[in-house]
Amino acid sequence: MDVDTSRGENRYRMETERDYPPVSESVRGVRQMIEGRLPDTVPADEVILAASELATNAIVHAKTAFTVRFIRNSSTVRLEFADDSEVVPDLEDLDESQHGLRIVDQVSDRWGIEPTETGKVVWAEFGEATA
Repeated sequence: MDVDTSRGENRYRMETERDYPPVSESVRGVRQMIEGRLPDTVPADEVILAASELATNAIVHAKTAFTVRFIRNSSTVRLEFADDSEVVPDLEDLDESQHGLRIVDQVSDRWGIEPTETGKVVWAEFGEATA
């Protein structure tokens, strides 16, 4: 799906939104969705690593199907992983079981967790600030 949306002063073009089942093969599917669509201004290896970790977290911890939104403009990428689990990790104390979130914290420029009516969205951004 391609859709134009706006966030703040920057324009984004939503490249892709896909649903995945909570199985290990979904990690590869997420990587394939992102590869080749990244602007030159973001570190491709780090974006793909973060996407792999967020997909793995959705599978291992949320244990629900999840939706991935890949949003980009010419210099910024935003990944959003939505699941139906209301369990939110303690961001003040990322322990060993949250190894993937520590990696996301290290490789992304910004990231966070937003509750939704049915669960949560874990997001990560790469590139210049968007707000």
